[in-house]
Amino acid sequence: MSSFPINQEQIFEATNGGWDLIERFLPEANINKHFKIRKEGTESANVSKNGGIYFVRDWGDSGGFFSKSKHGIHIYSHFTGKTYFESLLDLGEQLGIIDKNKTAVKNISSCKFHEYEGEELNDDGFTYKLKDWTDYELETLGPLVTPDICKRYSLYSLESYSWLKKSENTQKEFCDVYTVTSSPTYPILAFIISDKKKPKLSIKGANKDVVVEPADPTREWMKIYQPKASDKKYRFSYLGKKPKQHIFGLDLLKNKTEKEQDVKDDEGYTIGTDKFIEKVQKVIICSGDRDSINMASTGKADAVVWFNSETADISESEIGLLFKHAHEVINVPDLDPTGVEAGKKIALEHMDVKTAWLPEEITKRKDFRGNALKDFTDFMKINSSFDDKDQNELKKKVERFLELARPGKFWTSSYNKSRNTTDYKVNYKNAFNFLKLNGFYRIKDENHKDGYYFVKQDKHILKEVSAQEIKDFFNSFLDEKQREKGLRFFPDELLNMLIGSEAVSDKKLVNLEVKDFDFTDYTAKAQYFFFDKFIWKITAEGIEEITKGYSRYVMDKDILNHLIKKQTRFDLNSREIKPLGNHIDSTGKFQNGDPFFKVKKDDNGNWDVTILRKDCDFMNYMINGSRVHWKEEVKHLPGHKVDEYLADNNFILDKYKTEGSEGGLDDDQVYEQELHFLNKCWGYGYALHRYKNPSMSPCLYVMDNEVVDDSESHGRTGKSLLSNKAIRLFMDSKYMGARKKNLLENEFLYDGVTEKTDYILFDDADKKFQFNQLYTDITGDLNVNPKNQTPFLIPFHESPKFCITTNYAPIGLDPSTLDRILFLAFSDWYHGSSELWGRREPKDDFKKMFFTEWDDKQWNLFLNFSMQCLQLHLQFPEKIGAPQGNIKKRNLMSEIGKVFLEWAEEYFTDDRLNNDFDKKEAHSALVNYNVSMKNTSSTAFKYKVKQFCELKGWHLNPVDKLTTADGRIMRSYNGSTTEMLYISTDTYGLPGLGVNNSPADQSGKSPYDVK
Repeated sequence: MSSFPINQEQIFEATNGGWDLIERFLPEANINKHFKIRKEGTESANVSKNGGIYFVRDWGDSGGFFSKSKHGIHIYSHFTGKTYFESLLDLGEQLGIIDKNKTAVKNISSCKFHEYEGEELNDDGFTYKLKDWTDYELETLGPLVTPDICKRYSLYSLESYSWLKKSENTQKEFCDVYTVTSSPTYPILAFIISDKKKPKLSIKGANKDVVVEPADPTREWMKIYQPKASDKKYRFSYLGKKPKQHIFGLDLLKNKTEKEQDVKDDEGYTIGTDKFIEKVQKVIICSGDRDSINMASTGKADAVVWFNSETADISESEIGLLFKHAHEVINVPDLDPTGVEAGKKIALEHMDVKTAWLPEEITKRKDFRGNALKDFTDFMKINSSFDDKDQNELKKKVERFLELARPGKFWTSSYNKSRNTTDYKVNYKNAFNFLKLNGFYRIKDENHKDGYYFVKQDKHILKEVSAQEIKDFFNSFLDEKQREKGLRFFPDELLNMLIGSEAVSDKKLVNLEVKDFDFTDYTAKAQYFFFDKFIWKITAEGIEEITKGYSRYVMDKDILNHLIKKQTRFDLNSREIKPLGNHIDSTGKFQNGDPFFKVKKDDNGNWDVTILRKDCDFMNYMINGSRVHWKEEVKHLPGHKVDEYLADNNFILDKYKTEGSEGGLDDDQVYEQELHFLNKCWGYGYALHRYKNPSMSPCLYVMDNEVVDDSESHGRTGKSLLSNKAIRLFMDSKYMGARKKNLLENEFLYDGVTEKTDYILFDDADKKFQFNQLYTDITGDLNVNPKNQTPFLIPFHESPKFCITTNYAPIGLDPSTLDRILFLAFSDWYHGSSELWGRREPKDDFKKMFFTEWDDKQWNLFLNFSMQCLQLHLQFPEKIGAPQGNIKKRNLMSEIGKVFLEWAEEYFTDDRLNNDFDKKEAHSALVNYNVSMKNTSSTAFKYKVKQFCELKGWHLNPVDKLTTADGRIMRSYNGSTTEMLYISTDTYGLPGLGVNNSPADQSGKSPYDVK
C-alpha cells in the first residue's frame, strides 16, 4: 500500500515505539514489573520490547485480547473500535504526521459536455473506470473480504465515475458532466449489474411473423457505495436504470442450483437436455451490501442475497423463489430499531423463513461516529483477531449463531400413512420464539403472587397479559392467517390441534423468555414522558422526540394519554402534540423553537424574565397568579375604569406606571411579580422532574400571598389548578385531604404509596397542620405501612415528592423548616366575593374550564409550557424561591396571634416608641388585656414584642442602648434596677414588605429568601 499516506513505522517513531499509546489506554502499565489489567485478574501482565516496539501481554487473559502480545496500534484499535488502517489515519492526524484536509475530501470536478474528455458515456449517460483493490478498501468492508469474493458479487473498486446531469430546455452539449475520483483514503466502490432482460417477442408484418429482439447485454446500472462519506445521504447512490425490485446475489444462487442433464430415449440415445434445480442447503438474507459480502466471506453460506433496502416489501413469490433454490432460508436482520422491525415483519409474514438474531451485546459498543453497533459487519469486525489471519474462531462464532436461527412458524407437520392424515404438533422452542417476535415476555417481580407476570410489548408500551390472553393470541393469529392465506396453508386440523393443546398452558409459559425492561423515567439531567405514539426526553437544552430505538418503557396504564383521560375525560390526540420550543428533530439536529418565556441571570444574581407569547391559557393563569400588586395598579383609578383597565391589561406582569398614567407599577413591584412567576415555573418544573437530589428535594408549600389575619383566610386563589390538577396529570400520585382529624397520626398514612408513586399532596391544610412531622419523610427514606400488608421502606431516591396546599401561613420558619420548603405564593387575582371586589375565577378570564374544555391546540400549548418549566428547573438547579415578604409577614402574624396584635397596636403609642419602657409593666398590661394571655411568660412576651417589631419594621433593643453583656437594658426605675425595653422606629425592616430597608439590604434581597 505505497499510496496510503501513512504506515505503522511512522506511528511507532512518533509514539516512542508505541509506549505513549500503551500508557494512554493502560496507565497502570509498568516496564519494570508485572501489573494488573483485568478487574477480576491478578498482576499477570507485563511489557516486552522487540525491535524498538513495545508489546503488552496478559498471561492470565486466556482467550482474551491480551492473551497474545499487542503493540500500541493494536491497543488503540481495540479501545476505539477502529480498524487497523482507520487507526493509522486517526493517529496520523492526531500526531500531525498527515494533513486531514488532504485525506478526508473526495475529488469532484465538473465541466460542460462539449468540454468533457474522459471515458465515453454510455446510453444512460454515465461511465466508470475500474482499479485494483487496496488492503485499506478490503479492510473497510470486512476482515475476511477478498477481491475474489467482491468480483463474484459484482462489487468493484473505482478509480472514478462520471455522469451527465441533464437540464430541462438545455442542449446536451451545454449540460454538466460531473466526475468523482477516489483517493487512497476515500474509496469509491460500486456494484455493477448487467441488465439481463429476456429477449422481447413481437409479431410484425402482414404474415404476422414472430420477431425476436435480443436483450442488450451491454446495458448496466450501478449502485455506488462511498463508505467514508461523512453525510449518510451521500453514502449510497445509483446510476442507470435501476429496477424497482432487485435481489442482489440471486444470479449467483441460480448459477449454483440450475443444472442441465441429458434426456435419453429407451435405447439410451441422447435426444435433448432437461433443466432441473439442485437445491443448496441454505441461502442467507442479509440487510445490506457490506453485511452480505461479509457473510459470503465466511464460507458459512451456500449463497447470500439481499434486497434494495432492509425495509423493502418482500413478496411471497420472492421468498418462494428462494425456497425453490434452497432447503433453508435464513434472515440476519440488523439490531437497530428499523432492522428489528423489518426482521420481525419477515419472520411473521413468511413463517418458514428462519431468523438468526445477532447477539444484543454488540449494541452496547459504539463505532467511530459514536453510533451503536448494529449489524453483521460490526459483529465481524469486533470478533476478528489480529492473531488469527484466517479468523477461524470468528468463523466458528458465525456458524454457531446461524445454527440458532428459528422460524416464526411454531408448529410441525407429518403425514400419517395409517390414517392418511396430516398430524400437527407444537414446537415449544419455536412457539416461544413466535411469542418473542410478537412482543410477549415474562418479567420477574417478587411483588407478584407467582414472582413474575406476562407482558406484551408494543414499541415502548407494555401491557400486562394473562396466560389465557397469550393462548387467545395464538388462536387469533392462526384464524387471521387462515382468512388471509386459505385452508390449504392453515387447515382446520392445525387450529383444532392448538385449541385442544396444553402447549400454551400456565405450566409451559413459565419458560417464556425473561426480559428486564427499564421503567426508570428520569436521570439527574433528564425526564422522560411517555405518550402512546412517542416519548419526549426533556433536558436543559430542549425536547427530543423518540419514535424508535427505545431504551425505556412504560406500562400502558401509565402513559400520559391514559393519565389525562382518567383525570379529565379528554382523549389526547398525540398526532396534534408537537414540540414548540427548542427541540431535536427527527434527523437528530437541534432546532430553535418558539418558547413561551426567556429567563436570564446577570452577574449580580438578578433575574430577567421576558414573556414571549400569550396563547397558552395555563401560562396566562400562572401570570395572573403572580400579579401580587394588581390592586396597586388600580388604586388610583376611578372605580368605573377598574374593570376596563384589568380587561385591557390581563396576563401582564410588567405594566409599568408611566408619566400621566393612572395605573401601573414601579420597577420593584414589577420585578417582584416576575420573581413570583419565575418561582412558580421553577417549582412546577421541579415537581415534574422525578429525580430527587439528596442535597435539595424540598416540599412544595403552595399558599396565598395576600396578607390577612389567618382567622380570616380566604383562599380561592386558583392554586389547586397547579398543585392538584396540572402536576398530577403527569404522574402517579397520592391525594390526601389535609384537614382530616389526626391525619398525621394515622399509622396507615401512606397506604397505597409504592415505589411508583411520584407525588404526595396534602391538600387544603389548616393552620394546625404540623409540617415538622413530615421532616424525615421529605428528606429521608419513606416508611410505608399498608393496610393488611407487610410494611416496607422506599429508599429516598425512589420516594415521592411532597406538596402541601393551604390558605394559612406556616408557623415557625426556622432554618430546618426553610431547608425543607419551597414556597409558591399565589396572588389574590382570583378570589371570592368581598365588600370591595366581586368574585373572579379562571373561567372569567378564559371562558372555559381548564383541562376538560380545552381543544387539541390548547393541550399542546399546555404540555409544551410544562416542558419549558421543567427545562427551567434543569437549567437552573439551585432553588428559586418566592419573594418572602408577605410570606414572612403572614408567618409573623400567625405566630404573634390576633389578641397580642390588637393589644400591641393599642399599647405601643408614640410615647412608648423611641423611649425606654418597663418590660414588667408592659407584660402586666398584656395579661390584663385578655384572659387568653394570662399564661404568657415573661420570656414569651419579650419574644412576641420582638416579632411585632419585625412585622412593623422596627428594632427592639438596638445595640447602642444595651447596658449588659447578656444583651439587656437595665436601668434604675422607681427605686430599683429594672429591665427596660426600647423600640426604635429608625430605618430597619423587611425588604419587600413595603417598609424601610436597612442600609445593609439595599440590594432588595430578603434575608428570608429560600436558598
